[in-house]
Amino acid sequence: MGSTSKKTGTGIQAFNTIYIIGIIFVIGKLTDDLQWTFQLIKKWSLPEEPFFSKVNIANSDVQISITAYLIFAIAYILVFGFIILGLYQLNNTTKLLAEKKIFQQEVSSAFKKAGKSFLAFAFGTLLIDIAFLAWAKTSSRVVDLLSTELLVFLILGYFMFFLADVFKKGISLQEENELTI
Repeated sequence: MGSTSKKTGTGIQAFNTIYIIGIIFVIGKLTDDLQWTFQLIKKWSLPEEPFFSKVNIANSDVQISITAYLIFAIAYILVFGFIILGLYQLNNTTKLLAEKKIFQQEVSSAFKKAGKSFLAFAFGTLLIDIAFLAWAKTSSRVVDLLSTELLVFLILGYFMFFLADVFKKGISLQEENELTI
């Protein structure tokens, strides 16, 4: 019995490590994007670093206004916040599991909220990239916007929905079991 508890604690510690790495990554990415955006506002000209969209317009004759860049940059930053919300929900789930509150509605709900957050990020960035692509009127293809990051967050989002359903079913089975006894 003691080794099971130790393994669970190790799993939770491993998740907490991944959570901290994720938060550091998100803060680093947001800091870079905010610095780029503040340079854009301060100089009211494009910074030397490329824009952080997946749409590649570096070697083209596309002219986009500074205001349009600013709007797209702010949209990216806002959508990126959904990763923080998803990680926060996963952290809440981990705390509940550490407290041995396994088949609770809060666990299922937190997984579902995390899934919604990750999908909002994935679809949000894709929609912003498509809008930026249309605005830039380039010959790039929408298929070129599909990245590993997008696919990872799509899979992660749907996996969170799957886990929410598994825990919801577990809650139902636990309630049936308690009624049987």
